[in-house]
Amino acid sequence: MSSSYKGCVFPEGLLYDLEYHVWVKFEGEVAVVGATAPGQAYAGEIIFIKIKDKGTTLERGAIAATVESAKYMGPMRTPLSGTITEVNEEVKNQPSLVNQAPYDNWVFKISPTKLDSERGLLLDTRSASEKYRSIIDEWGIQCG
Repeated sequence: MSSSYKGCVFPEGLLYDLEYHVWVKFEGEVAVVGATAPGQAYAGEIIFIKIKDKGTTLERGAIAATVESAKYMGPMRTPLSGTITEVNEEVKNQPSLVNQAPYDNWVFKISPTKLDSERGLLLDTRSASEKYRSIIDEWGIQCG
C-alpha cells in the first residue's frame, strides 16, 4: 500500500528524508537512495546528473550528486553518513529515468557508518506523506 497526494506517490517500505527530498530503502547493510516524487517534480525534467564515485565517504548532508534540469541545478544530499558502494550507471546515462519512475530508479547506494544516530531522522511512509502535503502545496507542484 502506498500514500499519494496530488499525484505524488509515497510507497510503503521506504523511509524518507524531507530535508533532502530523498527516499531510502535498506538492503541488508546497504542503503539505496533515490529522489522522492515531489523532489523530482520540483526539479522538472532532469537532463544531467553527476554522482560521486564509488568509494567516496560522505557525512550526512554532504553532496552525493549534482542534478540539473531546465529550471533547477543543485545538490542531491546524502541522508546518511557512509561510503558510496555503488552508483546507478543507468541513471547517469539516462537521468530522465528519475522523473519517469523515481522509486524504481535509485541514484546511489551507501554503506552507513552512523545508522544508530541517523536512522531516526528518516520518516516512514505515513509521516512523510502527511508532512509532504504542505511542501507540495507550497511548491505548487503535481506529480505524474
